[in-house]
Amino acid sequence: MWMRWSGFSAGLRGLLGLCMTWAMPLQAEVVFGDSFEQIGLPPLQVDAARLLAQGTFGPTPEEIDAVTNGGGEAWIAAQMALPPSSLLAYMRARNGSSGTPESPIGFGFFTEAWFDRALRGDDQLRLRVAFALSEIMVASERGGGLADDGLTLGGYYDLLITNAFGNYRELLEQVTLSPAMGRYLSMYRNRKSDPVLNIRADENYAREVLQLFSIGLVKLNRDGTLQLANGVPVPTYDEQVVRGFAQVFTGWACAGQDFEDTAPCTSTLPMVPTETYHDVASKRLLDGVVLPAGRTARVDLEDALDVIFQHPNVPPFISKHLIRKLVTSNPSPAYVDRVAAVFENDGQGVRGNLAAVVRAILLDDEARNGQRTQPDRFGKLREPLLRRVHLWRAHHAVWDTPQMILEDYNILEVLGQSALMSPSVFNFYAPDHVPPGVVAAAAMVAPEMQVLTDTWLINVTNDGVNQIFWAYVGGPYDDDPRVRRIDLSYWMARMPANASAAQVDAFIDAVDLVVLQGAMSPGLRQALRARIAAIAPDERLLRVQNALYLAHVSPDFAVQR
Repeated sequence: MWMRWSGFSAGLRGLLGLCMTWAMPLQAEVVFGDSFEQIGLPPLQVDAARLLAQGTFGPTPEEIDAVTNGGGEAWIAAQMALPPSSLLAYMRARNGSSGTPESPIGFGFFTEAWFDRALRGDDQLRLRVAFALSEIMVASERGGGLADDGLTLGGYYDLLITNAFGNYRELLEQVTLSPAMGRYLSMYRNRKSDPVLNIRADENYAREVLQLFSIGLVKLNRDGTLQLANGVPVPTYDEQVVRGFAQVFTGWACAGQDFEDTAPCTSTLPMVPTETYHDVASKRLLDGVVLPAGRTARVDLEDALDVIFQHPNVPPFISKHLIRKLVTSNPSPAYVDRVAAVFENDGQGVRGNLAAVVRAILLDDEARNGQRTQPDRFGKLREPLLRRVHLWRAHHAVWDTPQMILEDYNILEVLGQSALMSPSVFNFYAPDHVPPGVVAAAAMVAPEMQVLTDTWLINVTNDGVNQIFWAYVGGPYDDDPRVRRIDLSYWMARMPANASAAQVDAFIDAVDLVVLQGAMSPGLRQALRARIAAIAPDERLLRVQNALYLAHVSPDFAVQR
C-alpha cells in the first residue's frame, strides 16, 4: 500500500531522498511512503524499540527484549534508580590526574568520555536527558575562552547528568554558578556598574537565562501556545528587567581565586561571591517583582532564580523543549499541557521535578501512539550525532581502551555536530526552525534540518560506507586500535547461506525493529529484498552489509517515529 508523503515527512523527502538515490544502485525505481508495515513484528517489541529510541542513544537487540519483557514503566523506573555516570571520572583516569582533581585536562578527553558513556553507559536515559539539556542550557568549547578546557566543561556536563532527574530550580542554580557557564556567558567576574570608570553590569547571562534557559521571549499558555493581546504576542520582559537581572549576576568569581585575577577559571567548583563587586541597588525583575537594596550577592541570586522558577512560562517552555529533543518536533498543545501540568505539580506538590517530567514525556499517549494517531505530524529528524551513535549501539561497536579513537576528534568536521561544541549559545539549530516548503506550509517546524547541508548529505552516505563496509570486526581495521568497529555477528546469525525468502524477510524484520523501530516503509522493504536478491546467496557478509547500509542512509532512518 502506497501513501503520499505528507506533512512533516514531506519536508524531509526532497532533501533526504537524494541520499537514497546515491545509495541504491537498483534497476527499478523505488518509491517511499509514509506508511510502514510491521511485518512479523509484535506491537510490544515495536513500542519497546521506540521507547528506547526516544530515551537512549539508540536501542540494542538485547535492550529491546528486556523492555518488551519488563515493560516501559519498569524500565524507566530502573533507569532512574541507577547511579549517574561521570565523564570527569573517566577523563581524570585517562589523563592520569585522578589524584589532583583540578588539574587541567584537554577537551579531547571530554569528547572521548562522551562517546564512551553514550555507547557503554548503563544509565542511558539519564545520559540522553543530559544531552538534551546540554542543547537547551548551552555552553560550548567554541566560546568564552573555553577552548581545550576539558576539566571545566566536563564538570559542567557532569552537573547536567547529575541533575537530569533532579529539580529544575537546583539545576538552574548549578548552571548559573558553573565556571563553564560563567565564562561562556561572561557572568564570571561580572562587576557592578561604575559610571566613573564607564563600567556597566554585563547583560549576557541575564538575557540568555531568560530567553533560552527558562521562559522565552513571549508569554505562553500552559499548552505552549502564545498569549496574544490584540493579536500580538505578549513579551515576557523588557530591557529594564534584563538590567535588573544583570545587576543580580554581579560579584561572582572563581573559587580560591581573587576577583581581580584575570586567569581563566579552570575549575569544577561553583563560583563564589565577592561582595565588593556586587551591585547592592534595588533591582526590578519579572512581572513587577523588585528586590530591595542592600542585600548580599547570594541572597539576590537565590531570590532572582526563585522568581524565574515560579514564572508560569517555565513549565510549558522547558517541557516543550524536552519533548522536541526526545520525542517529536511538533507536539500537540494537549501533549505540552499534560507534561507542563506535571512540571507544575508532580502529584506530590513539587514543582520542577524533572524525573516526573521525563516520565510524563515518555509515557504520554502521544509519545507511545503518535506515529499511528498523527502520522502526518509526529516524529523528529535524527540529529547527525545521534545517527552515528545509534548506528554504533545498534551493531555492538567495540574498541580498544584506553585508546584515542580517531573519529571522535573529527566528528564535528564529518557530521557538523559534537557535544558541547555548538557555534553559539543558540545551539546547532534553533528550536523553532521552519524549513521552506511543505513543512512551512503545514505550519510545522523541523529544527534539526537546520544542521543539514549539502556537505552533510555527502558525508552521511560516505560515512555509512566507512562504518558498515570497512570498520567492522574481522575487517581491514581490526589491527588499528584507534578505530571503533561494529560487530556484525548478530546480523550474520540471521542471514544464513542460501537464505530462503522467509529467512530474508525475517532478517529484514530484525533490521526494521533494531534500526528503524518498526518504521520501515513498503518501499524500503522492497528495496532491501531486491538488493539482497541481487547478491550471491553465499555472500552472507555482503548481503548483511548492503541491507544495513541502505537502512541507515534511508529517509526512514532519518526520521525518528
